[in-house]
Amino acid sequence: MNLVPDYTTIIAPTIMVVDDDDDMRFMISEVLRMEGYVVTEAASAAEAEHKALLELPHLILLDLAMPGTDGMRALWSIRRHEEIAAVPVVIVSAHDAFDLRAEAAAAGCKGYISKPFEVDELKAVVRSIIEDSE
Repeated sequence: MNLVPDYTTIIAPTIMVVDDDDDMRFMISEVLRMEGYVVTEAASAAEAEHKALLELPHLILLDLAMPGTDGMRALWSIRRHEEIAAVPVVIVSAHDAFDLRAEAAAAGCKGYISKPFEVDELKAVVRSIIEDSE
């Protein structure tokens, strides 16, 4: 029996999915789990900020239109915390106006996926950002 820990095990990147729509959050999460990622979920901006500080995800997928604090305010709030300020964020939203894309880019977003989206687009954007982060 080998009692020496195996440190060669690769831990999959953690992705946080933030969306108040349970069905959308579930669908995105399942797609990412099937791709081998560890997925954590949040249904609100406040929950996302709290969990991100605890779990330090490798990437955050953030909806804009949520009750209470919207996604853009959540993004600026996340950026205030030194521990998670550099975590890449991708906006995933049904709101696809030029000014929202510009504001997201100004806040340092790494991408913007418009709903509805193709699953292959989601996987490609996530894969690209995770690979760039390594």
